[in-house]
Amino acid sequence: MSENLASGLTIPDHQQLMAHAEKVFDLVWRVDFSAPGFAALDIPPGLDSHSLRSWMVDLKRRLSEIGVSRGRGGFTYKSMARFDQQETTKLHLDGAPEQSMLMLGYEPSRVHSRLFLADYTRAASDLGITPQQFLHDFNPMYKKGEDLLGRYVTELPQPHDGHSRILLINNSSLPFTEGRANPLGVMHKAIIVTPNDAERRIVNSTMLAVGHGDEIGEEQQQDFVTTDKISQKVY
Repeated sequence: MSENLASGLTIPDHQQLMAHAEKVFDLVWRVDFSAPGFAALDIPPGLDSHSLRSWMVDLKRRLSEIGVSRGRGGFTYKSMARFDQQETTKLHLDGAPEQSMLMLGYEPSRVHSRLFLADYTRAASDLGITPQQFLHDFNPMYKKGEDLLGRYVTELPQPHDGHSRILLINNSSLPFTEGRANPLGVMHKAIIVTPNDAERRIVNSTMLAVGHGDEIGEEQQQDFVTTDKISQKVY
């Protein structure tokens, strides 16, 4: 497993996924700026779509156990979806509670895209304001805010041909505190370089929030793993 964040973390099998869950937790569910607030898990060829989604469910369960063991609470599902995403987006947070984590499972695709993470919480802290105030005053949907975030942006490396990727993003909107009590979020965006109606860029998406007891039942979770449908339907 590589420690080079710019290169992502290579996860060759399910055993390694579980073995490195605590490292993933520390990278993503950060409480200060020594960690990036995200983790990109690179998975070599051979993992099918159903197995990728099964890994996502297993990883969520393990991360929840880690959160509980550290006294920071477990995670509950807020949404689960599977779709073909070929539209460029601006830097944004996904709609979710103020303590939330986005887990995305990217299937291998020939659609060329670029993924970016922006540490807007650190930008806000450097300005002496809260993340919410930053979003109000410097919304990166507009050029002023996007330019301000420029030095806080990381571009993820392109996955190799045939590789899957699990990307975990701290989607929280709380400020840094000296007591290190809050998870600190980052924004994300995707640039689709070569949209292609003849191809697919499948994203399996789950939103997690701090809580007890999943709002999405076991049957729906299993459907997320086993379905072959591609739609905008969200549980």
